[in-house]
Amino acid sequence: MSFFEGLPMNVLIKNLDGNWERQKAILNNIANVETPGYKPKTVSFEDELSEALSDANASKSEKTEQINNISPKITPEDVVYRSDGNGVDMEKENTELVKTQFAYDTSVELLTEMFSRLRTVIKSGK
Repeated sequence: MSFFEGLPMNVLIKNLDGNWERQKAILNNIANVETPGYKPKTVSFEDELSEALSDANASKSEKTEQINNISPKITPEDVVYRSDGNGVDMEKENTELVKTQFAYDTSVELLTEMFSRLRTVIKSGK
């Protein structure tokens, strides 16, 4: 198994993928705020990711495989806030967008640190 296939790398990549999908869903919800009958969509992946990581009986390679098989779940919400059937709550969407951006940025920072450490090891020749 290479550096790029390890558990920490896979967790960060899945976190980036999930947050990217969430960001797209939120932006789509915001774009449809005036669309009659539009049902906002939510994206979930953290519970499945946590479950894979907390499996005490699984080896690192089994956990890595479980994580590789996780994909974000996109589901429409069955809510209505307006008489035209639209379910977009702009305050909620904006809050989720900020939280998602922070989560995405944090994962990018961690990934950057991992590559920085790898670069340092390669340069030192050890």
